[in-house]
Amino acid sequence: MDLLAHAPSTQLALVDGQRHYTYADLSAWSERLAGRLQRAGARAGDVIGVAFGARGNSAAHVALIHALARMEVVMLPLHARLHPHEREELARSADCRFILDEDWLDDATRYPIISPTAPDFDRAALRGVQGIFFTSGTTGKPKGALLTFEAHIASARMAAERLGAYATDRWLLNLPLYHVGGLAIVFRAALAGAAIVLHSRFDPVQLSAAVANDGISMMSLVPTTLYRWLEHDPSPRAPHLRAILLGGAAAPPALLERARQARLPLAPTYGLTEAASQVATATPSEAQRAPGSVGKPLTGNTIWIADEQGAKLPPGQIGEIVVQGPTLMRGYYRQPEATQRALREGALFTGDFGYQDAQGYLWVVSRREDLIVSGGENVYPAEVEAVLCSHPAVREACVFGVDDAEWGQRVAAAVVLRDGAVVKADALIGFVRERIAAYKAPRQVFFVTELPRNALGKVQRSQIRTILTAHCAAR
Repeated sequence: MDLLAHAPSTQLALVDGQRHYTYADLSAWSERLAGRLQRAGARAGDVIGVAFGARGNSAAHVALIHALARMEVVMLPLHARLHPHEREELARSADCRFILDEDWLDDATRYPIISPTAPDFDRAALRGVQGIFFTSGTTGKPKGALLTFEAHIASARMAAERLGAYATDRWLLNLPLYHVGGLAIVFRAALAGAAIVLHSRFDPVQLSAAVANDGISMMSLVPTTLYRWLEHDPSPRAPHLRAILLGGAAAPPALLERARQARLPLAPTYGLTEAASQVATATPSEAQRAPGSVGKPLTGNTIWIADEQGAKLPPGQIGEIVVQGPTLMRGYYRQPEATQRALREGALFTGDFGYQDAQGYLWVVSRREDLIVSGGENVYPAEVEAVLCSHPAVREACVFGVDDAEWGQRVAAAVVLRDGAVVKADALIGFVRERIAAYKAPRQVFFVTELPRNALGKVQRSQIRTILTAHCAAR
C-alpha cells in the first residue's frame, strides 16, 4: 500500500532538523529501502521487526515505515528501551523473519538480522495487517494486537473529521514511533498531504522553539511531557497551533488548568493500541466546556458502558468501556482465548472503566485495573512482580503506582523477604533494571512483613497503595 501517493510529489513531507524532504524524496527513499528488503528475500506477509534504538526517531524510520507498507509486509515495532531478551522473545512470538536495527538503516550493505519463524507460520493469515503491536493485560503477558491498514486509515480519517486535516498543517512528531500514537501521526500526515516536523524525542526547549517558529499546527503529548513543557515555558508562544492531542494517561486537573491559563488548545483523547490509537476526542472548545472529559466518540465509532455481565449501563453509571467501529484490531496474534475475551460480537471490551454523561461525553475513571501509567508508558504490575519474586531474597511482592506531579505515576513495590534474608532496596531496583526495561523498575521499595489479602486470598493492591502512599505523605 503506497501511503505517499495521496500528496503532490513537490509537497513538503518531512522536516528533520535542517533537512527537508518532499513527498517525492520520501517516496524514493522508501523505494530504496523496499528494494534492499526484497533482495534479502522479504516478501508480502512476512513479519519484519523494527528495533528503534537509543537515538530516537529519525527520518529513516519514517521512510522505513512507508517502505514496509509499500511491500505489504507486517511491521513489528520493538520498543527502544526493551531488554535484549525481551526483544528477542517478542520477535519469536510474532514469527518475525527479519529484524532491522539502526545499523541496517545506516549501512546500505548490511544484511537484516535473521529471526526464526515457527514451522506453521502462515503469511496468508496476515494479509492486510500493517503491524503487530504488543501490549499487555493485568496478567502482564504480552499480547500482539493485529492492526490492519484499513484500521489505521479509518483512524486517520475519523481524526481528521473531528479536528480537521489540511495540506498546510505541520504535525510535530516527538512521540516514539514504536508506539501506535506516534505511528498514527505518520498516517494522518500522509493522508492529508501535510508535513511532519520530526524530533528525535521530547525536549521542552526544542518543543518551545518549534511551536514558536516552525509553523506547528498539530501535535500529540502525554500529561508528563505537557507538564515538563509548562515547567520550562509557562507561557509558550504558539501562533499557528490548532490542537494538542493529549492522551496516554489521565491528566491531573491542575495540569489542565495550567494549560488553559497558557491558552493552549488542548484536545483530550482516549485511545488504545487495540483501536489504532484514537477512540474519542474532545475538541479544544469542548475541552473548555467539559474539563476532564475526553469528548465524544469519533464519528464512525460507537461507545457504550457495560456492567459485569456485559449489559449496557445508563448515562452516569461507571462500568467497562466498550468500543465498536472500523479501527478495531483483528485480534491478538496466536492468542485465540485472549482475542475471544476482548472481542465479542464485533465490539472491543477494553478493560478500562468510565462513564458517559447525558450529552454523550466520555469520562475515563481508570485505565485498566492495576495498570500503572508512568510518563505515558504502561507498566503492568504482574510483570514487575514476577521479576522481583525471582530474586532469592524475595518471598512476595506487590507493585503499584504512586501519584507523581511530573510522571503521572511512579512505580513502587511492597516486598516481603524470605526468613533471614537481607537485601537493600537499591539492590532490588538494580536487579529489576538488569532484566526488564528500566522504566518498569520500581523507584521505591517498601519492606513489609505481610501483604493484605481478601477472603479469597487475593492481594489487596489498592489497600497497599493507600497505606504506603499515606506513609510517604507523613514522612
